[in-house]
Amino acid sequence: MKIKSIIQILSLIVGCIGLFMLLPMLYSIVSGEKTTFSFFISFLVLCGTGFSLYFVLKTQQKDNDKKLSIRDGFFIVTFAWIVTIISGTLPYLISGAIPNFTDAFFESASGFTTTGSSILTDIEKLPKSILLWRSLTHWIGGVGIVVIALSVMPILGVAGMQLFKAETPGPTTDKLSPRIKETARIIGFVYLIITAFILVLYLFVGMSFYDAVCHAFGTIATGGFSPKNASIGYYNSPLVEYAVIFCMFISAVNFSLHYSALKGSFKAYLKSEELKWFVFIILFSSLLISIFLFFDGNKTIENAFRSSLFYVVSLISTTGFGTEDYEKWNYGAQLLLITLMYLGGMAGSTSGGIKQIRFIIVIKLIYSEIKKHIHPQAVIPVKINGQPVERKIAVNILIFTLFYAFISAAAVIILCLNSVDIPTSIGAVAATMNGVGPGIGLVGPVENYSVLPDFAKWILCGCMLLGRLEIFTILVLFTPTFWKK
Repeated sequence: MKIKSIIQILSLIVGCIGLFMLLPMLYSIVSGEKTTFSFFISFLVLCGTGFSLYFVLKTQQKDNDKKLSIRDGFFIVTFAWIVTIISGTLPYLISGAIPNFTDAFFESASGFTTTGSSILTDIEKLPKSILLWRSLTHWIGGVGIVVIALSVMPILGVAGMQLFKAETPGPTTDKLSPRIKETARIIGFVYLIITAFILVLYLFVGMSFYDAVCHAFGTIATGGFSPKNASIGYYNSPLVEYAVIFCMFISAVNFSLHYSALKGSFKAYLKSEELKWFVFIILFSSLLISIFLFFDGNKTIENAFRSSLFYVVSLISTTGFGTEDYEKWNYGAQLLLITLMYLGGMAGSTSGGIKQIRFIIVIKLIYSEIKKHIHPQAVIPVKINGQPVERKIAVNILIFTLFYAFISAAAVIILCLNSVDIPTSIGAVAATMNGVGPGIGLVGPVENYSVLPDFAKWILCGCMLLGRLEIFTILVLFTPTFWKK
């Protein structure tokens, strides 16, 4: 492996994370908070170390070091996230906001992977600059995985392109541009436009500028960190809730569709089979849960529908914002919400989960196999948007889905062996693997992850990374084949 080139790229990423420290540092200076020193030291350490190492290694780089292998690419993508998360712990540790390294790592991992799970027991007691950094990690991580992937893909050749197509736009969607770097710029542009739109909308419905910025960062990244203990429930406003519902939804839609709309082609939304399925699941699940809530007798029709719609969109988009305690709802509603966490949003968005397109393909593959038992000689292709999906791709997606479930089950068992009760283990793994945030049990929407033992927190950090990098990117590093010449 090209060790020098790998370290050079990772050091550049560390330096870039240091630059992002300037925003919360500036806020701390303006607001007169005592965290300025913490961000300044973090900025110096990260930028000084990262950029110095990058330029030193760049002068020593030879031409043959520039051609990285597929193995180098996997290694870079995985460790880019690890060094980013470690870098993100510095403001927490230096300021004393989160003095324990395990907790600081958990909070940083949750931020950058856009999970939204937290160990903080009283969020509003922390300095606002720390909370701004916490939300900013969402915004960086939301587009970060795409930027990191696209930075590596051009040097990976065909295999890299296959990974890009599987991770970002889905198996049947065309690339936004023939050139990978141009695609990265397009995605970044769409990301900025939607962020600005969400910020303006939140200001319009009555949020303060600070709250609107933090919540906009958490929404576009489908992360869910809020500067309020009660999350969106703090505002107690139907107008705010409907605005957040809409923004969570558009953040979970494939960015390539938004880009087409920005170019004037709104028909792209109507042609997307995945989007139609996504809308249907949201409406059906919201209607079903609202019926449960209404007949429980505690809510009006509108309130029941708004509550159910909010949490359905919040959890299926893997954002994780909250308005109330859904653990007070009946078990059927809770089970449906857990299922929605695994479904996730659309491919090519910042959402976590398995993704809608994979479930559609798996369902169609199963259906085609059933029909082939009836008509053995028939050729029954799996189609998405009228385009046939190669059998090999469909089978690979089925394998991925089964392996995703296997990893989740293994993580639940490990937590249970660590004396975590079964409901909490199931809820915590579902929330972290799918990048949601709140789970059930001791980590429900009105609780946090501080009650879990340190070992369980490290397991859940692993779940966050596995879910964010879609499992195989990390697991391939643990195979003997990866390390053979």
